[in-house]
Amino acid sequence: MGDQLVPDGTYTVMGPGGMLTDLDGAIVVFQPGEEKNQQWEVKFDSGTYTLRNMATGAYLGNDGDPNQGALQVKGTRQPYTWKLSTGNDDSEETLLLTSAASQDGLVLTNSPLRIYPPQLAILPPDKFGPPAEWVLARV
Repeated sequence: MGDQLVPDGTYTVMGPGGMLTDLDGAIVVFQPGEEKNQQWEVKFDSGTYTLRNMATGAYLGNDGDPNQGALQVKGTRQPYTWKLSTGNDDSEETLLLTSAASQDGLVLTNSPLRIYPPQLAILPPDKFGPPAEWVLARV
């Protein structure tokens, strides 16, 4: 397994405020349910991971320049790679998701936008507070 923190498989991803959900083309944080749009296929390859939504086929990430932050995560049809690392609390259950293609170490975190449902962002760590930590639970 080497540096693989999470085995390949289908997971839900829980973070502050709820679960990662592909909701009509936007990746948001929504209350837990048993819908396929809250299930993610996680695959490891060469030190990075992809997370692909089981219902829509969209990858967790954004199109465009991976060094540009995004206040909303729209998902992408192209594989978007992430590095997983232990969160700041040093628990092996909570993980940070860092964009593997970003030279600036952009992380998946809660968006500062105040709209419903709560949005996700890809931003520099600590830009709007500590980065969100995520728990991947096998389905």
